[in-house]
Amino acid sequence: MNENQSIFGYVREYLNTPDKIKLEYHGRKFTEGEFLSVVRRVGGYLSRRGYAGKVAGIMLPNIPEAVFALYGASAAGCVANLVNPRFRTEALRRILLTTDTKILFIYDKIYPLHRDMLEEIGVEAIICSPFHYGKGFAKLPYPVACIAFGKGTRFADIIRGEECVPAVCPGDAAAVYIHSGGTTGTSKAVAISNRALNALAEAVVDSVHPGREDIPEDGGMLAMLPVFHGFGLGICVHTVICHIRVVLMPLFRAKEAAKLIKKHKITHLAGIPQMYAKLLDEKTFAGKGLEHVMCVFCGGDKLAPQVKRRFDEVLRASGSHGEICEGYGLTETASVVTVNPRGRTKELSQGLPLEGNRVKITGENGEVLPCGETGNIEISAVSLMSGYLADDKATREAVYTDENGVRWLRTGDLGYIDEEGYLFFKERRKRTVKIAAVNIFPSDIEAVVGAMDEVAECCAARATDKQGKPYVKLYVKYASDGRRSAQESKIRAEIASKIVRYAVPREIVEVDELKHTPFGKVDYKFYEEEF
Repeated sequence: MNENQSIFGYVREYLNTPDKIKLEYHGRKFTEGEFLSVVRRVGGYLSRRGYAGKVAGIMLPNIPEAVFALYGASAAGCVANLVNPRFRTEALRRILLTTDTKILFIYDKIYPLHRDMLEEIGVEAIICSPFHYGKGFAKLPYPVACIAFGKGTRFADIIRGEECVPAVCPGDAAAVYIHSGGTTGTSKAVAISNRALNALAEAVVDSVHPGREDIPEDGGMLAMLPVFHGFGLGICVHTVICHIRVVLMPLFRAKEAAKLIKKHKITHLAGIPQMYAKLLDEKTFAGKGLEHVMCVFCGGDKLAPQVKRRFDEVLRASGSHGEICEGYGLTETASVVTVNPRGRTKELSQGLPLEGNRVKITGENGEVLPCGETGNIEISAVSLMSGYLADDKATREAVYTDENGVRWLRTGDLGYIDEEGYLFFKERRKRTVKIAAVNIFPSDIEAVVGAMDEVAECCAARATDKQGKPYVKLYVKYASDGRRSAQESKIRAEIASKIVRYAVPREIVEVDELKHTPFGKVDYKFYEEEF
């Protein structure tokens, strides 16, 4: 397949069965023919309005309009600026101005919050409702408040016009901007090219389905991850839509996800550890209806071994041959870099590089370290970003080209590679705590403590005492009642025996719930801020 073209052109080459179902959302099914027609009509509107070749913002949950806008922007030669709907007005303003975004597809519920700002900076709003396409919803008048509050245009109105003639875009042109904390920890717009996204899709399929002979003709992916996130965009949408159905889920809820997996005979899943843990706690999940599941991918955070074991057991008991395959990736690589191969997964590992990708571990002076030695994770990926938008300095700090002309990303992560080439992620470099000249990895502490029956969830945070000396403070959500003093003693003993005594937390704090980021990770930065 030709990777050197727009993401719309790439998908269009795969979609050659007009009557085949390609997209599903709350009872509404879109064939390949319908999908391509709506996409081209979105592109037609953008072109007629003079936005061709410019930047189109998409601030939507996983509803059909998000996918139509993504590929419609590509068909018009636009860059799709993917924005988290949770962003506040000032953050949105900064993003729109720094990316020179001219039009924004926005979720109707949040439009009134941003209306005045959008009108002030001259960004056209296309209002999108989760009720527009779904069947079975209460048919209320189209959000009257949204139209009354400003000059927004309804998505339904823009697709009444003519289809566009798809723009011809070079592979190295930017396809999307994704907003990330960056490898340096500050918010940045990551520019991902058309070629990078297309190459990612090819590499994932070739790695997960070698020979492509076992791709199920009637397969389906439940898109639990948002399209504005690299994992959701690169895997759940762009890779999958070329081969099997995409079933959209606007907001993850375990009970609803369990229902959709069984109803739609889902074969592929991609999620973060917290999602799989919540599915296990959902009583309607296990049992008949899971036998179709064959590929389950996990990323975004480290997967607790006990969650993988329990999830795999539930699948086996339900007649499925699937298992969770953990991977590793970054926004700067449009998501996945490595993944565990089915049938050959390794506990606590993030797997092997995808086809065409390379991973190496380097020391402080850039030297390549031997197998088993922990150091800096550097990656060369077919889907590596073009760079950080309007930030050449940060791009140069993160990306370099070696003597052979190969581009490498300094991830800011620590880890090691074993003798078989499997990657083991240890920690974000900035999160490591050095105590008595010993590097302590909070994630190691969390893995040991999280595996204990007494603990439901935990977070190891870096703290500093009055003398400026670092130590570890552990926040614990207990899974059972009992004498806390005895449980704390057991936790300390486990850490001392399985890691090192310097890793034993000075303080253990009980919490009812741990704070999570919008993407479901435990928000360790929140617990470190007080120090």
